[in-house]
Amino acid sequence: MSHPAHTRHDEDTLPGTGRTAPGTGERERHARRWRRLDNRLLLVQLKWLIPPALSTACYALVTLGRLDREAYIRLGLLAGVFLLIMLWRLVELLTTRYRVAGDILEVRTGLLGRRRRTVPCDRIRGVDLTADPFLRVFGLVTVRITTAQGGGADGDTSLEALRRADAEELRRTLLRRADAAPDTADDDRIIARMDWAWLRYMPLNSWGVLAVLVVAASAVRVLDGFGVEPERVLRAVLGFLGAAGLGESIVLGTLALLVVGSATAVALAAEEWWGYHLERDENHHFTVRRGLLTTRSLSIDARRMRGVEVTEPLALRLGGGAQVAAVATGLQKTEDLEVSKMRTLSPGVPRARAHEIAATVAGEHPSPTTAALRPHPRAALRRRHLRAVLAVLAPCAALALLGTLLTPVLLHVAWISAVVLLPAGALFASSGYRALGHAVHGRHLLTRYGTLIRRTVALRRDSVIGWVIVQSPAQRRSGLATFHVTTAACKSGAYPVRDVDLAEGLAFAEEAVPGLLAPFVERD
Repeated sequence: MSHPAHTRHDEDTLPGTGRTAPGTGERERHARRWRRLDNRLLLVQLKWLIPPALSTACYALVTLGRLDREAYIRLGLLAGVFLLIMLWRLVELLTTRYRVAGDILEVRTGLLGRRRRTVPCDRIRGVDLTADPFLRVFGLVTVRITTAQGGGADGDTSLEALRRADAEELRRTLLRRADAAPDTADDDRIIARMDWAWLRYMPLNSWGVLAVLVVAASAVRVLDGFGVEPERVLRAVLGFLGAAGLGESIVLGTLALLVVGSATAVALAAEEWWGYHLERDENHHFTVRRGLLTTRSLSIDARRMRGVEVTEPLALRLGGGAQVAAVATGLQKTEDLEVSKMRTLSPGVPRARAHEIAATVAGEHPSPTTAALRPHPRAALRRRHLRAVLAVLAPCAALALLGTLLTPVLLHVAWISAVVLLPAGALFASSGYRALGHAVHGRHLLTRYGTLIRRTVALRRDSVIGWVIVQSPAQRRSGLATFHVTTAACKSGAYPVRDVDLAEGLAFAEEAVPGLLAPFVERD
């Protein structure tokens, strides 16, 4: 007597073969079990004791080990605050459980206030891995799951302190069930990788100088809080630089700030973009990996891509460089700053290389960001010059009035400021006008705008969900309008086409998305 064949529970049928893959059912049962975070998170949380320890060491170094009673009280309070933070984080992480049951990711956390969250796998648009230096020491990573509804309290989900192998396995499982291919590392699919010739663009970043100023201001507040006079430290630094008079102090201080700020900008950019490479798998799933101390990995599903943006900050633009950013749903609206920053797909690179990367990401060669744009009316230039003049003369007039009432010194400050700032304002106004442009190129519509940060946005026409037309009284007198292209892939909700002729703007909107504005437009 023949018996029917039995299929083992730990085997699944391989697609297209009729055969079974051993161990798949066992993996399914393993995934359905509630799993905890790695126990090494207890050691990671000791990082919260570093700030009070460093504060004690720095204060002891400045005061040569002389700690008074008030210093002990301040340091004790600081240590107590960070200890409470550490205990709160430990309770939160130790009570976290997660599992993948069918096509649902379930996460529950909390000791007294229990919270349970379910995320359908078909709503997942990316699974990103991040590891700061403390996590890397213990071989752990943080997993961030991005859903189709974007960020916020009801958007992204984070799992801290997973072993890298477990995190990679969870990533593959979730992306496979979300009908997205897992990441692959094939040199043939590399779009861009780090070129240290790009190092020359890294100092063209104001964040280095700002970081130095923020650190200096924080140090002054800390020293003042512990009774150390900041003036003594400043005089010691200026004496070390060899400054004697006020003029020398200003010059040497400015040069030192620029040198230290540039070095800081290079160090920060090098840490952020170390090991950078941008790749794409066979299903056009884009992955950005970068970072030295803190490693970052972001996966962007092709279903979220709505276009590409070439960004040119002023200093970088003067140096002939640019950056490339993704226009994708779920990235701009996330409250996670790390994920929001990861929409930038390249560091500062030569402008031609930026357009090459944009072409590959947009899927059009040559890049739509290099298309010829339609210029805007001269009335837009006049508006910018008028605003620049008003922005300069209004505060200068206020200074002149105060100088008339109080002291003649302010009168001199007013006319010197006007002489210096009016030409600068005219240059910025002309630069802002030259940046304006719009066009329809293939499946993309383009808009360019910005003075300090010039942005060229190539947005897919099928992702446009509406138009908002704004006219101020001054624009109405000049026959101008600003058309806002609304889309789900923009943080502000819309990309602007600024100061375009009203009739030309309506024709542009009709050409970009035929029929969308037709019910609201009266034709002559």
